[in-house]
Amino acid sequence: MGRTFRAALLLVLLCIIGSAAFISYKVFFSNPARSIPLLKGSSIIEAVQTLERMGIKARVEEEDSALPRGTVIGQWPETGVKLRADKVAILKVSRGSEKLPLPDLRGMTEKQAIARLEEAGFVLGEVQKINHERPAGVVIAQNPASPVSISQSREVGLLISLGPAAASGTVIVPDLVQRDEKTAEALARESSLRPRLERVYDNSSPQGMVVSMNPAAGQRVPRGADVHLRVASWDRKLAPQQDGSEKSGGAKVTVAEPGIDPDTAAAQNRKGDGAAQTASDDKKQPPAETKKKVASIRYQAPPVSNQTLVIELIDKEGEHTLVNRKAKAGEYIKINAPYVGEAVVTIYLGGNFVWQDRYN
Repeated sequence: MGRTFRAALLLVLLCIIGSAAFISYKVFFSNPARSIPLLKGSSIIEAVQTLERMGIKARVEEEDSALPRGTVIGQWPETGVKLRADKVAILKVSRGSEKLPLPDLRGMTEKQAIARLEEAGFVLGEVQKINHERPAGVVIAQNPASPVSISQSREVGLLISLGPAAASGTVIVPDLVQRDEKTAEALARESSLRPRLERVYDNSSPQGMVVSMNPAAGQRVPRGADVHLRVASWDRKLAPQQDGSEKSGGAKVTVAEPGIDPDTAAAQNRKGDGAAQTASDDKKQPPAETKKKVASIRYQAPPVSNQTLVIELIDKEGEHTLVNRKAKAGEYIKINAPYVGEAVVTIYLGGNFVWQDRYN
């Protein structure tokens, strides 16, 4: 019986030793450590396939990044570190940039600003209104301020003007010049005023833009008072009667004799040419080829800044560049340019053709 016990004990010891050897082999020899290659910059598909060929599993974590979606932007372990096959490598992958540039909403009406936010895919946040020198209903600040890139899920707050604080029963007239008629009407009503529109022929300004107003901005008037707005129109039926010495166009041109103010000449021409023609017949005129005239050019730049304005005049003597510079928003330009024979005046803004006309 003693021999049987010793044999059984020996068999148990052999099993224990064999199991330990098997486990040691599995731990130290069957899963050798592998050096992790460089995975940053590769696509997630390529990175996972590389790890699988090494017998290593991958765990993917997405993060915001400016790199294209699916690009590996980080890894653990780092390149060159050894990792056994029973371990897991972590890959940080770009989900693509979810941040977009936030538009500048200042100067817009509340309705325009909200529509612009929705168009850009942003979320409207808290809207606060305070008394301010800007016209009622105009955005005076935003949070976050532009320029900035933010997530589309982040709320954008607006600070809206209630208009200047005024005494009871009166309001301060907002500045509506150089605004489109719909915006001007809305701002007038926001300020408790009644807009009254008058369309005038003015093709030197964008059609539908307010070119003047009465009463002037900044005046204090009773609440509910009328504010008269003159709105630019390109309808020639609204143009005042002109004689042949003046042409209509984007730049208003009046032909006058040298040394005579163009505005005075235009007024004299409108009186009729009967007496003037008689007087001119009494004088010997120089040949038309050499007689110089003056083109009085009038142009009002649109309310857009940082645009290069070029005004060119071509006559018998050649090409003349009258203006070539950055124009200020809404700037009014007046030029008296002499020319010989016929002249062609061309206006370019921001490299784009704006207007051209021929003058005899």
